[in-house]
Order: sequence, then C-alpha cells, then structure tokens
Amino acid sequence: IEDAKRLITLVQGIPCKINLISFNPHSGSKFQPTSEERMIEFRNVLAAGGSVAFLRLSRGDDQMAACGQLGKPGGVQPPRLKPPARFQVAG
Repeated sequence: IEDAKRLITLVQGIPCKINLISFNPHSGSKFQPTSEERMIEFRNVLAAGGSVAFLRLSRGDDQMAACGQLGKPGGVQPPRLKPPARFQVAG
C-alpha cells in the first residue's frame, strides 16, 4: 500500500490511467501473484488519492505471454532500463 501512495505522488499532475495486472507466475521467478483482495485495496488507495486505476484480467498465462513475459520458461530476460531521474526513488 505504501507503493500505491508513492505512485499517487509520482503521477500527480500527469493525466493518466493506471492498469493493475496480476503477476504471471513462472518457474525461476522469486515473485508470486498478489491476491485479488490486495489488488482491490491498492486500487482503492489510488482512487482515494485522485488517480484513475483499473484492475485488468490477466490473459495468456498458459502461453507465458501474460504481463509482458513472452518467451520460453527459464529464458534469460534482458536487463531493465534505468528509469529517468524524476522517477527514481531515493534509497
């Protein structure tokens, strides 16, 4: 929920819509999908902060295609790009 609050601050003044899509679990990943209840809570925090947010259905998880994870299981992902300075979180 702290991430939702940070996201509100980040997009303040930027006309946008935020799509919330559950993580597509796959072998080799240390991440797990967020529960539907948690996603609803996250969306509600965004809405209370004035952001437009939608819960989206995940599709293509049977083909490793959901949530931008196109590829074969266990494949090497390209390195992430560094975000612009204004989007970085001090830490």
